[in-house]
Order: sequence, then structure tokens, then C-alpha cells
Amino acid sequence: MKYVISLLALAGVLSAAAAGQEKPTPPADPARLATVRITQSVAANGYPLAARVYELRLTDEHRTPLPGQSSDAERWIEFVANGGVVARDVAVVLRDNDLPSEGASSVPARGGTRVELLKGGEFVRISVRRGEERYLIYLPVVP
Repeated sequence: MKYVISLLALAGVLSAAAAGQEKPTPPADPARLATVRITQSVAANGYPLAARVYELRLTDEHRTPLPGQSSDAERWIEFVANGGVVARDVAVVLRDNDLPSEGASSVPARGGTRVELLKGGEFVRISVRRGEERYLIYLPVVP
């Protein structure tokens, strides 16, 4: 009987030790920007994008800047669904330290992610705040 109790106690100690071990969490993907729900069909870089949930992923690619623009003023974003890239488009990158010193535009945008149908119903704007940067993506609505 003592032998059985000792085995049960040992089994309890081993299972408690195993339960206390946490699996290390994988590091966050720095390319992952946000998850958004687009509620109507839009076009991304000229290609149709169906209404659904997408993960937005930053790429290291920047669009060629316009004269007077910073080289990192626009960045390519990937729309991911079911583990695969289904479309890409450009996001305008706004930084807090580039805001004017006064006026309505001098206030940093609030945090979070928003998907908004703009006035007139012709464009959907996706706004994602990450740290000191805000990413704006404008997608035309497809009828």
C-alpha cells in the first residue's frame, strides 16, 4: 500500500511540474499590422477584394516617392486571407514627429484600427495606428 501511495504522489508531483511549464510564446510578427473587416467589395491596386476579414501585413517595399516626399512616405501592404496574400496596395505613412506645430492637423491620431466608408461612399479608408506611425489605405468601392 505504501508503494502505491508513493507512486501516486510521484505521479502528482511530475504532472504538477509539467503543468507549471509554459510553452514559450513565439515572438510577435513585426510585419503583422492589424486584422480588419471590410464589409463591402473594394479594389486593392486595381484587383477586386471581396468583403471579409483580412490580416494586413507590412512589406519592406516602399513606393517611389514623389518630388519632395520622404523615401518612406508610402509603404506596400499585403492583404492576407486563409494564409495567403490575396492583394497588395500602398499605405500612406504619417508620423507624429512630422505633424505641424499648430492647427487641427497637429493633434496625433487616436490609437487603434478603423475601417470607414468615406463621405460619398466611393472609398473605404483603413487607418491603423502603430506606435508613432499611422498607416492610411484608401480603397475604391467596387459596385
